[in-house]
Amino acid sequence: LALQAELLELKANPNKPAKGHVIEARLDRARGPISTILVEDGTLKLGDLVVAGEYVGKIRAMLGDKGQSISEAGPSTPVEVLGLDGVPDAGEVFNVVEDEKAAKALVEHRHDARRKKELAGSANRVSLENILDKIKSGDVKEVKVVLKADVQGSIEAIANALTKLSTN
Repeated sequence: LALQAELLELKANPNKPAKGHVIEARLDRARGPISTILVEDGTLKLGDLVVAGEYVGKIRAMLGDKGQSISEAGPSTPVEVLGLDGVPDAGEVFNVVEDEKAAKALVEHRHDARRKKELAGSANRVSLENILDKIKSGDVKEVKVVLKADVQGSIEAIANALTKLSTN
């Protein structure tokens, strides 16, 4: 990976607002929502206003990979962030925004996009009451499974492993 990055001259600009992805997130009783994020471009600093998925917040604290408190995180740096007003989903995009107005506009846009996606997917759901009838008649060939885990990043790994199985 390092060789390819060097040959392709892949470089990130540390002098712009940070953006990246949420790796995992959880709700801690004492500290509130904690998100592990990977900064992919730019530099994330304490006090930055961040939009992660549909949640907004100012960075109150950042912890490095060994649990040490850090004040800024450059490109390709994973950090735990405290200060969001909710627990974003794993894989959500996070962006640093300049002001509250831009943050609200971005959250509203993401909320509308998620709502449209949910409405499009809800038309062909199978309810619990009629699933056995549909299986017996042959209309349904597969049954969807609900997975539950304590951290959202681990549920992604389990879901990917299950989808790769090739069983009837």
